[in-house]
Amino acid sequence: MLKNKQVANLFLCSFIILFVGMGLLPLLPIYAAQFGATPTVAGFYLAVVYTANAIGSMLTSWLARRLTRKGLFTAAGLLGVPALMLLGQATTLWHVVLLTAILWCCGGIGMALINVFTGLSVDSKNRGASFSLMSLPMPLGMVLGGLAVSGLVTWHGYQLMFTVLGAVWLALPVIGLLGLEDKHVPAPVRPALEAGGAAWRGQTFLLLLLAALLSSTAIYFSRLGTSLSMQALHYSPGAIASTAAASGIIAIPAILLIGVLSDRLGRRRFLILSCALTVCGALSLTAATELWQFWLASTMFMIAGPVNASVAPALATDILAPEALAQGLPWLKTVGAIASVLGFASAGYVMDTLGGTSLYVIAAALAIVAVPLLGLLPRPKDAVWPRHALAGSQPPRSRSRTTMLTAWLRGRATR
Repeated sequence: MLKNKQVANLFLCSFIILFVGMGLLPLLPIYAAQFGATPTVAGFYLAVVYTANAIGSMLTSWLARRLTRKGLFTAAGLLGVPALMLLGQATTLWHVVLLTAILWCCGGIGMALINVFTGLSVDSKNRGASFSLMSLPMPLGMVLGGLAVSGLVTWHGYQLMFTVLGAVWLALPVIGLLGLEDKHVPAPVRPALEAGGAAWRGQTFLLLLLAALLSSTAIYFSRLGTSLSMQALHYSPGAIASTAAASGIIAIPAILLIGVLSDRLGRRRFLILSCALTVCGALSLTAATELWQFWLASTMFMIAGPVNASVAPALATDILAPEALAQGLPWLKTVGAIASVLGFASAGYVMDTLGGTSLYVIAAALAIVAVPLLGLLPRPKDAVWPRHALAGSQPPRSRSRTTMLTAWLRGRATR
């Protein structure tokens, strides 16, 4: 019962963060333009914002050791409230950049901790489904957050919108303080022979990080390229926004289904599926001109992104020892944030200098390179720390048929 309540609270926290973030994201360049930001400056603004998100994810484990995970989550929730409230009162561009960076840093900390809490709260049989549930707020936040933010801005301007979002964000520290259970995992005493296994698992986790970086960068390249291509074809802002809403609605059942299937059919093949969807979507954009073609490509990216963001931490939880989750899982969030910075900072430049076709070919190539890296990852049953190691006991030794026959003959001789 406690686990179900914990998962429900974590889902609500994830939804709040992504409701605010995904709802605000399309309007941030427009809001910055009111303070004199050019398109180039707006691009750097988004890069700074996602750099702050990466820093928040990267510092999570270090800060959690000083404040506790529950305390850090509550503190990040509290800090985000004034950042949102003051955004509506901003008078200069640097105020906007600073406050948005603080908010995204808090969001990076919150999402990294949600991954850690999830990894510690669920068992291996339901791990993929649980992490998929935590990624479901991405399409939900894109649809519902976008509708709420655009409606509030249209109704009464940016100041009211930021005030309402600040009130919504206030639920995070309340849930963190009263609704989250911080499970402590003591470090087990492992025998010396496990040292080699620990190093091997560290190398395996690095492979997963590199594959996640490549596939996530390909997704961000393609997402930004979709909007730029539609803008170049003179599609209206409403038509461009419709790709996000349509893909979000279609992606929701697919994400849930893939999360459940990953628990039964293996996680690597669904990470490879995420890469395949990215490749197909990117290559389809090289010749896309009709609205339905952009909808189709956007749907592929909307499925690939959350699947990558949910199955990768589930597989990392299979690979890492329980006491290593607090350090390992935030790095997956950091990699995702780094990929977003690379995507925002370079996709527009690549399109301007080399053209849209080159951008999409590069995105497809990045996703293709990630596939053999995923193929090198072990199966979950081979990657999990053995239970005897967690208990601090010696591992059972496999016995050959010759050894067993010798033991049987000795037993017969002593009778």
